[in-house]
Order: sequence, then structure tokens, then C-alpha cells
Amino acid sequence: MSSHLSSSTRRLATAGTATCRALATAAENSTGKKSSGRRWIVWGTGGAVAGTAAFVSYVSYGSYKRKIETHDKIRSIDEKAVPPRRESIQRLQSGEEFDVLVVGGGCTGAGIAMEAQLRGLKVACVEQEDFGSGTSSKSTKLLWAGSRYLVLGITKLFHPASLLHPFGAIEQFMGTWKMVMHCFEERTYMLETNPHLTNWVPVAVPMDRWFLWPAPFNYWPAALGPATGMFIFFFKFYDALSNWSAPGSYVMSARRAREEFPQMDADRMKYVVVFYEGAHNDARTNLAIAMTAAQHGACVANYAKVDGIVFDDKGMAVGAKILDMASEGSKPFEVKAKKIIYAGGPFTDGLRQLSEGEKTKPVVNGSGGTHIVLPPYYCPRHLGMVDMSTSRGSFLFFLPWEGYTLVGTTDVKTKPDLHHEVPEDEIQYLVNECEKYLSPSLRVRRKDVMSAWYGIRPLAADPNATGQSDASRDHLISYNKDTDITFVSGGKWTTWREMAEDTVDHILRKNKDLKAKATPTVSLKTPLVGTGKTEFFPEGWNEALAIKLSQHYDVAYDIAQHLVRNYGTRAAEVLEYAPAESVKGSRSGLYKHYPRLYEGAAATTGYPYLEAEVLYAMDKEYAVSPVDILARRTRLAFLNSTAARLALPRVVELMGEKLGWDDARRRAEYEKADRLLNMDFAGPVANKSNAYLRAACAADVKEVFDRIDAKKQGALSREGIESASQELGFPVHGEALDKAMKDMDHHKTGKITFPEFLAWWNSSDESEAFRTKFQHDRTQGRYTPERD
Repeated sequence: MSSHLSSSTRRLATAGTATCRALATAAENSTGKKSSGRRWIVWGTGGAVAGTAAFVSYVSYGSYKRKIETHDKIRSIDEKAVPPRRESIQRLQSGEEFDVLVVGGGCTGAGIAMEAQLRGLKVACVEQEDFGSGTSSKSTKLLWAGSRYLVLGITKLFHPASLLHPFGAIEQFMGTWKMVMHCFEERTYMLETNPHLTNWVPVAVPMDRWFLWPAPFNYWPAALGPATGMFIFFFKFYDALSNWSAPGSYVMSARRAREEFPQMDADRMKYVVVFYEGAHNDARTNLAIAMTAAQHGACVANYAKVDGIVFDDKGMAVGAKILDMASEGSKPFEVKAKKIIYAGGPFTDGLRQLSEGEKTKPVVNGSGGTHIVLPPYYCPRHLGMVDMSTSRGSFLFFLPWEGYTLVGTTDVKTKPDLHHEVPEDEIQYLVNECEKYLSPSLRVRRKDVMSAWYGIRPLAADPNATGQSDASRDHLISYNKDTDITFVSGGKWTTWREMAEDTVDHILRKNKDLKAKATPTVSLKTPLVGTGKTEFFPEGWNEALAIKLSQHYDVAYDIAQHLVRNYGTRAAEVLEYAPAESVKGSRSGLYKHYPRLYEGAAATTGYPYLEAEVLYAMDKEYAVSPVDILARRTRLAFLNSTAARLALPRVVELMGEKLGWDDARRRAEYEKADRLLNMDFAGPVANKSNAYLRAACAADVKEVFDRIDAKKQGALSREGIESASQELGFPVHGEALDKAMKDMDHHKTGKITFPEFLAWWNSSDESEAFRTKFQHDRTQGRYTPERD
């Protein structure tokens, strides 16, 4: 059995055995009455150590055994075909009545469709744009088990204020505890059952001081965390809560941190704690959920907009009017359903207005989060980092994702909007925060931002609540008895399946006929598309798929890895879509050259996306628009917004050839896609037109300063400072410039050095006013990144 255990568990078991032997020897050598007491203590301590080691070994073996069973099961399933989109549209138009109509195709809506279909119900699921085009594709790409929830729960439980209401504090903590344990279960499901879509990512927590102040989480004992080893113990406890299903946390010395994470400013680190979380490609996971629902018989369609709700004579919802947005000249058609579920995320209030009227009181607010992508050299390929105490008091992740560096997220209150410009202030904030733990020799510049996006997370209140909400859930399910419509909102990526199960359980309690028809849930043991046996991979999913694919098709290994990570055992089907005449021999002769979607970057940045994926996505993955391809079937727009715009003409050309678009349609598709890409994604060039935050990273200010100081004098005149402020996006003129010169020119020379200019620029009244306003509005819960 021990051969199957993790190395850390074997070490613990060995240490336990050795401790017992040592203690037994000490006990045997003890004599006298005092020694008799010592013997009991010794034997008791030894028994505790041995018992702990045995328990850990038992649990670890159970976790290993479960992994093997799961692995064998997913390999034994036959990979069934997914009906194409046109069949789903035809089925919606056929007049068939469904048991459940889900409105919304994000991870929650697609998950509900999958859950209900697996339980024997007849399901339809419609999405007004593309699967995951809203919140679900714009996450931090983590499947985390709730470490932050757990920390906050513990700190609240042991806070002095809890002494005033101890029972309430305990009840609240137990709710948090249950929620975190659910998260562990869901994370385990995703990582073990869907290995083609997920992976473990180690996350470093740098400790640069022995004493932290202000205290993390506003809990003063946490200030002693680095010195007492509190954080090390916490992450070991975190490992144990998962039944050691994840790789174990560990501690790195400053010297080892310098080797493992050379970009980190390791010289000022005391030590670094490393723990593991799950990671995934969120848009591809969302698509896999929707395709799995369709694979099992659900009628799933994107670009199918609900135009209205159909009611019976009692005012109960019995269907919806649907418009096929992908077909020119389409007219609304009715779809009948016994139950309707809104799963619109932050856009749920817009759906509620269809059934409750335009004056319906909003109950879903939005929390906006910005992410940026930096070049690969800012982060190791195998190790991420988290700052648990940013200048705003929130978490900031610094992660390897798809070969690049993902940084995020921010958290500001905003109004839900499907297409939202990325706030420049938030981009600049993230760039500035990056410098906190990076080596002084590695300066992050604003122009290093290859892409940036803005997602909105729903924060909902229940308008139909009749009692206390369930504290063990971070999502909300609300039932309107006047319309018989249920909506679900909130939650996070990790718990998409749990949210779906809870929602289906809820509607079954409200409908006896559906409850009698439904079977128990099986989704926790159901893998998503891409793990089962196919003609090319008859053995099903295994770790050697990329090697076999590369050898058989003579395709570059980076492409093979990319295809397997995103398509699983369907990867070979994608390569079959490459026209034979387009596949050429490479100059090295080692492999064949399959046309890439963005050839201009292939030699330097290695984007592995193929033109064959465009054709496959249209046939097999419901891709309708060029943005579907660039943003969600591939992730090019999320990795490099400039490259996505450069690849757009070729994507339009490929889609036009396959779908028979004329020149006018191609122009229209190009213009629409270009507009959406410009709105949804920012790039290296800053847009300061709606910015408050003047502060900039030192590298950007230095670059502008040196460019204006062409004669290398090391200082700028009044005119030079005016030009610098113009280039940095916040022009200063006239009296304001005179005042600025007075503030900066400490030596009264009329010349401003770079340190003087940088200090003034980043401590300006405008930036300070922004920081003050942000903190005040955040406290009041009404901050929005838009101008008043």
C-alpha cells in the first residue's frame, strides 16, 4: 500500500514509526515513580503520532484508490457524437414541449441543462450570444476550494466581537465550513474526472516580513503569521481538508525561491509557502459542459434569444418566444416548457423584466473584475504567486496560463453590461501592483499588457425570500410563485455543478410530476466530452495522447499538447479538418506544418491555434461568429488582443468560404467582430480618456522621461515636463504646470530630475484623490470605474 502513497505521506508515516520507537526506548529506560508518569506521557505521545500517521496513510490511500477508479471509468466511456446546432434549432422550432427550459448558456445554465438531462428530464437550453460570452469566459481561470472563505470564516469565529454572540458566530462558521467542503468536493470532481480540461497549479505565497502590519484580514493574530508558522500550518490543514487529493503544500527558502521563481524579489523574502489549486481554460470548460448536455440529449443552442415569455390563463409561464440570432430574417417562434429557469448571471434582472414587467426592482448587482495578460517571461511556466494583501486589501493572483502570465483580479461595484470597456485605471492598478514582489531589475511596463478584459460577477439578493438564507451556499435560488419561474445567480466556477444540482432539486420540489419522472443525480460521476473512447484513441483518455497524436500526424508537439488539452480524445478529429493540400513539410523536416491561425506570431510567441480549429468549431462546436473563434474556441483574443485583430480577416475568410458569405456579409461580420474586440479587450496602448488614476509604473515614466531627455542631461525643463505629462495621458498646463514645477524643483534650478518627477507624478493630487475616492466608495459599496 505504501508504494501508492504520496512522498509527503510516506515521510510522515516513517517519521511516526521512528518517533514511536524512540519514545518506546525512552520509556523502557525510565525507572521510578516519576518515570512511570513519564512512560504514560511517552506512550500517549507515541500513540498519537502513530495514529495520525496511520490515519493520514489510510486517507491518502483512499484518495489514490478513488483516483484510479475514476481514471478507469472515464476511459471506459464511448465518446458519442454531439448533434450540430442546426438540429437543435430545428428541434426548438418543432413544437416539442420540454420539461425544462434553461435561459442562459454560461457555466451555470449549461450545467443545469446537463444535470436535468442526466436525471431523465427533457431539456432545452438557449443563450442569447455565445456559450460563456459573459462572465464565464472572463474568470481568473482557477478552480479553487475556498481558501479565502476558510480564512475569513476562522478569523470571524475567533474575533473578540464573536464573544458577544457566540452561537451566531458558530452557526455562521459552520455554514462557511460546509460551503468550503462542498468546494473541495467539486474541485476534486473537476480535476480527477476531467483531466483534459484541468490541471494543478502551485501558487507561491511570499513572506517578506516576519511581522505583517496592517494585519491580514483585519485579524491581529495574523500579523504574527510569518514568524509563528501560522500560514504553513493553515495550508497543511487545507491539504488535509481535501483528503490529500491535491499535491501537498510545502515551504521554500529564499534561496530556493530564487531558483524556482527567478522573477521574484527573493533577496527580501524570509521564506515562501506554496500550495496547490486547480486551473482550467474557462471558456473551453463552459463549451464542454454545453456539449455534454447536448451529447446526452439536451436541446442546446447559442445565439437563440428569448424575446418574450408565454403565459397560460392563470399567469403561469408555459414557454418562451425565441429568436434565432444567427439566421438573417429569422422570426420569433414559441418553445413550450413545463418549467423555466433563468440562469443569466449578472444579467438576470433583464430576464426578470420579461416575465415581471419593466418596473421590476433589480436584485442582482455586479462586481467588476479586470485581468491582464503579460508576456511569458514574467512568470515561471510551472509556478504562480498570490498577494493576499494588496493596497486595496484584496487577493491578486499572478499565474501561468496558456503559456503566458495572467494577473488579476480587481473587485469594483458596477452595473451589469455584456460588453464593457476595460477600465484603464484598473489595468494601471494591476500593472503597478505587479512590481510589489518582482525583482527590482524586472520592471513591468504598461505596454507589456498583451490583453486585458473585464468580467462581471453577479451579487444577488432574493426578492422572494420567506426566511433565512442558506449560509452554506454562495449562490442564490429564487422562486416566483406568481409566474412559476425560478432564477439562480451567484456562485463561482468551482461550484457550477453543485449549483446545477441544487437548482434541479429545487424545481423538482416545486413540481410533483417532474419529481416522479426524475432520477437521482449522477453528474458528479459524469465526465465532460473529451475523455471517452474514440476511433483514433480506442483506449480513452491517458497522459500519452499528445505523444501519439504528434507521432501519427507528424504535428509539432506544442500543437499536439494544445489540442489534447482542449479537445481531449477528440483532438484527432480536429486535425482531420486540415485540407491535405494545406499541410506542408517543415524546414526542419521533423514534422509537418499545419497552417496556424496567426502565422505572424508562430515563430516567436508560439500560438498553437490552427486554421483547422476554425472549421471544426463551425461544424462541431456551434461557432457562429468570428469572435466565437478568436475569444472562446481559441483564446487568442484573451492572450494577445493585437494578434486577434490581425487574425480576424483570415477567420472571416475561412468562415465565409465554408458558410457561403458574400462580400457584403463578410464586411458586416468583420466590422461587427472588430467592434466587439475593441470593446471587450484592451491591449498595449493605454486609453486614458476615462481614467482617474494618474499613477504609473516606474518603467513607463522612465521611458517617457528618457525619450524627451534626448540630450541625456538627466533632467527636464518646464517644457519637457509639459511634454512628459502629455505623453503619460494627463496633460498639465499653465498655472497647474507652474505649481508642479514649484513642488518638484527642490533645488531651484529650473530642471527636474527623474526621481523628482516620478515621486511627484505618482503622489499627485489627482492620484491621491482617486485613491481616497476609491476607498470611500468601496466602503460605502457604490464604487464604479466610470466617471460621474
